[in-house]
Amino acid sequence: MFRFSRALLSLFALRRFATVASMLFALASIASIRTADAQVVNTPHVQAELIARYSTFQPGKPIEAALRLKIIDHWHTYWRNPGDSGLPTRIKWSLPVGFSAGEIEWPYPTKLPLGPLMNFGYEGEALHLVTIQTPSTASIGAKVTLSAKADWLVCADVCIPEDGLVGMTMVAAATTPAINPRWEKAFTAAHAALPKKTLSDVRVEVSGQTATISSKTRVDSIADIAFFPYRDDVIANAGKQSLTKTPDGFRLLVPLAEPRNNDLSTLEGVLVGAGADVQWGTLGKAKAVSINAPIVYLGGPVGAEKSAASVSRPVSKASAAQPDLSLLVAITFAFIGGLILNLMPCVFPVLGIKIMGFVENAHGETLMLRKQGAAYFVGVLVSFTLLAGLMLTLRSAGQTVGWGFQMQEPLFVAGLAVLFFLMALNLSGVFEFGMTIQSAVGEVELRAQSNPIVGAFTSGILATVIATPCMAPGLGASVGFTLSQSAPIAMLVFLAVAAGLALPVAMMSFFPALLRYLPKPGVWMGTFKQAMAFPLYGTVVWLVWILGAQTGNDGIAKFLVALTLLSLGAWLYGRLQTRKPVAASIVAAISLALSIGIAWEGANTPAPTGITTSAASEWVPFSQEKIASLRAEGKSVFIDFTATWCITCQVNKRVALNDEGVIQQMKAKKVVRMKADWTRKDASITAALAAFGRNGVPLYVIYPAIGDPVVLPELLTPKIVIDALPNPAR
Repeated sequence: MFRFSRALLSLFALRRFATVASMLFALASIASIRTADAQVVNTPHVQAELIARYSTFQPGKPIEAALRLKIIDHWHTYWRNPGDSGLPTRIKWSLPVGFSAGEIEWPYPTKLPLGPLMNFGYEGEALHLVTIQTPSTASIGAKVTLSAKADWLVCADVCIPEDGLVGMTMVAAATTPAINPRWEKAFTAAHAALPKKTLSDVRVEVSGQTATISSKTRVDSIADIAFFPYRDDVIANAGKQSLTKTPDGFRLLVPLAEPRNNDLSTLEGVLVGAGADVQWGTLGKAKAVSINAPIVYLGGPVGAEKSAASVSRPVSKASAAQPDLSLLVAITFAFIGGLILNLMPCVFPVLGIKIMGFVENAHGETLMLRKQGAAYFVGVLVSFTLLAGLMLTLRSAGQTVGWGFQMQEPLFVAGLAVLFFLMALNLSGVFEFGMTIQSAVGEVELRAQSNPIVGAFTSGILATVIATPCMAPGLGASVGFTLSQSAPIAMLVFLAVAAGLALPVAMMSFFPALLRYLPKPGVWMGTFKQAMAFPLYGTVVWLVWILGAQTGNDGIAKFLVALTLLSLGAWLYGRLQTRKPVAASIVAAISLALSIGIAWEGANTPAPTGITTSAASEWVPFSQEKIASLRAEGKSVFIDFTATWCITCQVNKRVALNDEGVIQQMKAKKVVRMKADWTRKDASITAALAAFGRNGVPLYVIYPAIGDPVVLPELLTPKIVIDALPNPAR
């Protein structure tokens, strides 16, 4: 009886310890996420910075500022109306008190054809001009930091959403500010590209699928005119516009979008003349002018039976790749994926601990059993809400994070391994949590009956933490669906995953008849308790393997030394805790401090670089530029978006990707194998996942030498991969 009671008390103390440790490591994972505060943002495709035309500013007078995007060759960003695909650049300001920023002033765009589509945007260098008002109360000589979060979509044959925090520091001066010579040429060119003039004698008539823009402004020096609307659902962007010069002006025929938008009452946009600055009648010379004219519908509205809601609008190339799911379908897939997560080996140890609780209460009070099931369910929901909320908050703040993002932090992985290792040592009987603590815990457990609920809640937290690295079938599309949704909608999908994960355990507690087949409590529970340590040891091995991929051999060596010291301290503590509790506590504290210090050092070891290749399987590192160059050579590319901590990824690698038949077929069809390793945070891989509407791994994509990319299922077989491989280009 004493052995049985002691086993129960150890379990209760373990739950109490796991509760505190889970909270500590949740805080550690939040603290380990670093933010960037650089003045200049450099991505593989764009250099972004905040610049000013003048080196200082006068209080009370505006600052001429601009977000400057320097874009690499053959790539482009987008205008306020991106055309048939794309997204406009956005700026979210963070300014001192008294300062305020106006809207972006957009230089006129250029046409960017892409197959049958027509986009509007910028190549080379783009300045997004913004006027910042300053307070007259600013102190002379004071330094002021102007910051902003910028988001842009940069595209070539693929689109990459990018972002960054930009900023600049300026000094308030009493004298007229001097021009900054470094940026004067860029500001002059950007101002020249603004449509400063507005044609006032413009008439717009709509008949059928054509809009006629006519004006009495003479444009004798203009060879051609292009119209760019401010809205994205107005014209057929790729359609041919036809200019006719009349004796007293001009007439421009513009094809309209299909179906026609009958809700427009005015036509707003920019007219851009071909060639150098041209003479717009009495308005003088300018490259572009704006128009804002009422629309006259000839013959009544065509297609009026179609409401505004039925008008098809272009979708960005990035978002077009996202799963075409309704909210109901996304929630259904998320719930089913959550159910399947219970079968993942990464969740099994936590469920094993929970089964011990079921065994303990199977023949006890039914109400308490149901309370535990409800507590477990709530624990999963609350922890999922916090984790998903943190992810959404970080993403809105400019961080590139996705599903399972906490496992990309070596400190979090190391902390989780230490937690599970201590839990396993305790279950193995190496040490108890002390007679005083054990007695106090037993008092609460057996009399107040409150800690079983806390233990169940803790199990829900641990299940969430360890389950999120897994990507069950159905979760990829559902989690990817959240990328284009508002925070409340995204949270609903994540809560559906949580409900699926928590439901099986909760159902067992609410229907205790399922537990009657379990044996009655007895001495065997001590043996069962020790047996349940081995799944935890296996989980530690998995976490150490992940840490090895993140920190290399040196990091693993340091971490294993830390675990050795930790086990030595636990053993000494267990030997001394009944006879010399003070000495035991000192030994435990010293051991824990040394172990944490060495583990911290190991987790901060720099990650190894490069990808190991072998004769049987050659992988190249992920690179958008490399994809483009390989396709230009007539080669197809198979991309494995993976991570060491992703269980599904490892299964697919062993079942399909390392299959000899798959390897030989890829070689025969000139398919290059490319690995996008997301084990540690990588902004370019996160952006590439987002371009396909995904927020986690695995993701498998085939880029044929010619044609659109193909996305494979999340669970692979050799046949699925071989059947999807394209034939070599000729």
